[in-house]
Amino acid sequence: MKLLKYEGKTVPVEGGTIPLRNSKNSVIGVFRHHCGNVATVHQYSGQKKKHLRYLHCDNCGCDQAAGEGYQKEIRENIQPTLEALYDSEPSQETVLNAVSQLVPETLDTPIDAVYSDVDHQETEVLNPQLEVVENELTEQPTETPSDAVESLPEQPAVEPIAQPNTPAANDSGKTKKIAVCAVLGAIVGGLFAIAR
Repeated sequence: MKLLKYEGKTVPVEGGTIPLRNSKNSVIGVFRHHCGNVATVHQYSGQKKKHLRYLHCDNCGCDQAAGEGYQKEIRENIQPTLEALYDSEPSQETVLNAVSQLVPETLDTPIDAVYSDVDHQETEVLNPQLEVVENELTEQPTETPSDAVESLPEQPAVEPIAQPNTPAANDSGKTKKIAVCAVLGAIVGGLFAIAR
């Protein structure tokens, strides 16, 4: 989180300055809000919430979180002026130095590595592989496509199935009679079903 300096209007108080606020509850101190900006701390005037503090941040607005842990953090870290807040915080250089000490350097990639060096090394590795693939593609095939295709065996001749020559199978007049009887039977059956 970047610790930002307050850049708005301020008013002088004993020992320094505080941000100017137009609130019915007076500013009792300043606090570093979780967004990194400076927030003013106010105390409620009513009897029910007199033990609680609330914050006003220019970036986030009014923060009225009433959780005991957050209220304890506010009470422990409130500062009377902007100058006292800045003095109580570590400088940006100190924070950056502490972070850089925590992040180890990787041994695989030197700090001054250049992208073009890495690219050149990769192409040296890939070039022999590309040459092998190119050689495989340019080689002439040893057999022609017609040699590679095997001849299919000849298909056996299809013989027709012998049909019995019966009068019922070949008589179209009988099939018409059977169809008419089936239709009439369906109609009569339907009438019996309706009559029930």
